[in-house]
Amino acid sequence: MNQKPSALHIVLNGVVEDSRVLKCAWSLGNAGWDVIVVGASPATHQDSFEIGYARIDRLPLKPVFSQALVAKVLRRLRRWKRRLEAKVLPERMPGIPNFKRAKEVIIPFALDFKPDVIHAHDYTALPIAGAVRDALAKVGHSVALIYDAHEYVPGVSHLTKPLAEIYSREERRLAQQSAAILSVSEGMSDLLIAHLGITSRPDLVANDPLVEGAMPSARNLRSDCGIGPDIPLMVYSGAVAPQRGIQTAAEALRSLPGVHLVVIANPANATVLALKDKYSDVADRFHVQPYVPNSELVSYLSGATIGLIPIVHRQNHEISLITKFGEYMQAKLPILVSDVKTMSEEVRRLGNGEVFIAENVEDFIRAAQLMLKNPRQYSQVYSPEILGERTWEKQAEGLIKIYNRVAGAAPTARRHKGFALTEPVRR
Repeated sequence: MNQKPSALHIVLNGVVEDSRVLKCAWSLGNAGWDVIVVGASPATHQDSFEIGYARIDRLPLKPVFSQALVAKVLRRLRRWKRRLEAKVLPERMPGIPNFKRAKEVIIPFALDFKPDVIHAHDYTALPIAGAVRDALAKVGHSVALIYDAHEYVPGVSHLTKPLAEIYSREERRLAQQSAAILSVSEGMSDLLIAHLGITSRPDLVANDPLVEGAMPSARNLRSDCGIGPDIPLMVYSGAVAPQRGIQTAAEALRSLPGVHLVVIANPANATVLALKDKYSDVADRFHVQPYVPNSELVSYLSGATIGLIPIVHRQNHEISLITKFGEYMQAKLPILVSDVKTMSEEVRRLGNGEVFIAENVEDFIRAAQLMLKNPRQYSQVYSPEILGERTWEKQAEGLIKIYNRVAGAAPTARRHKGFALTEPVRR
């Protein structure tokens, strides 16, 4: 094995907002691995940029439409088509979305790179990663496959039953051929053992926030919202959709005079726009701010009073300790979480917040008022020892050991580069 083993990461998203993919690539690059991430281009062109020593190439893995409205209509048509097929042709298994296109794009790329490891991020990338590995084997190049299970497929609510079945079938087939399987939580590991038909427990690599590589935010959350330091401010950071439960917090705002709510998300998100319209009567206290770089997020969040996780009951929500939980902790924010199993248990264990009944506005108000009386009571539990349990650096140690084991490698670590994305270069 050479001194700089190589890894090809495959993910079917635009990469820049996927903190797990970025952190994996960054840490492995610092550890001496040559890393290329192949993601999906968000436009009609392809581009390339870097994070630390790792390179990110966004390629045309999925069809892209220049007009958002056209894309939205076509997505709905495809969804209706899948539902109709599931009812009318229940025995017909659908094809994996983007499979043929992604293979055609990535296989020539991989044949040129010849990685030692292929890292499939989530169930959507796994069948493609398996096909890429097979193509490399045909030219005599052996490669280890790592499956990073971000979600539990039977609990993914937007998948039709036939599509969930075909993804699960591919998961089980390729899990048997993987050199390592990664899980994001112990609860997910419990489910994966039976679901994938494996006998060994998956390796846990939790999606905790970066600490040593974090940077001070160039922006100030309270200044962005136009409020002073003593105004109660609840913050939600991350993806916004009905199942995320932001509507519960927005509704509660009407009964929490003087309290402000800020959502850090894409301002053009359809759910965000609908919430702003519905709760226009509290527009002076309901703020939306765009994303900040992941390396600056903890610093930016620290300006709030309370961190919110108001998600509704879904199977994947019950088993996860999601990224923002650790981000709120590192920002030393008290956490107000719905009564989903894993996170509510952790809040009660640590005493770093309160739990409310999911989608219950009155109970949200009760818990929020209790926390706002004395936020310091909850944040004072954040000792160095407790915060040390929830860092990406700790998780990366395990990830690097897994990589070195499956590749039989012992690369020399390099001087760490900062966790910052370079400007994309269009190609």
